[in-house]
Amino acid sequence: MSGRRAALVLLALLGAGAASPPAGVEVRICRTLEEAAPPGTGAALLVFFSTGCPVCYDGLFESRLIVEKTGWPVRVVGVAAGPADDLRSFLEKFGWTLPVVHDRRKALARKFGVDVVPDWVLLVGGEPVCRNDQRAGPARGMEGLAACLRKTFSR
Repeated sequence: MSGRRAALVLLALLGAGAASPPAGVEVRICRTLEEAAPPGTGAALLVFFSTGCPVCYDGLFESRLIVEKTGWPVRVVGVAAGPADDLRSFLEKFGWTLPVVHDRRKALARKFGVDVVPDWVLLVGGEPVCRNDQRAGPARGMEGLAACLRKTFSR
């Protein structure tokens, strides 16, 4: 694990009030976006990732930290297409308890035009209001997320 990723994982765990992944962590793997973020429950940040992509881990945890740090009313929802067993193992290993949609047929990825992970899309009222610029690279993507959240919620 890279030093940066290890720091992000540790920060996420500390933010959740634990120094290490809790034993028997209860993960939330959902079959649909509606199950993970029911309509009418506010904004949702979809974070598309792969369990086999270290850059994706960074994006997933950084997105969560940005949203928690700002305090804006946004639900972070992971979206992954890999094998269900790999997804469950990943979520348990890193103590991820926020909802994750198992997009095994990549229906959400297609719906929101996601071709490459990591990627993110912010939904308000079920509609995309801003999204990651894949050409900018992962670090710029997180800057873009912070700017998107400020623009959307600082009104």
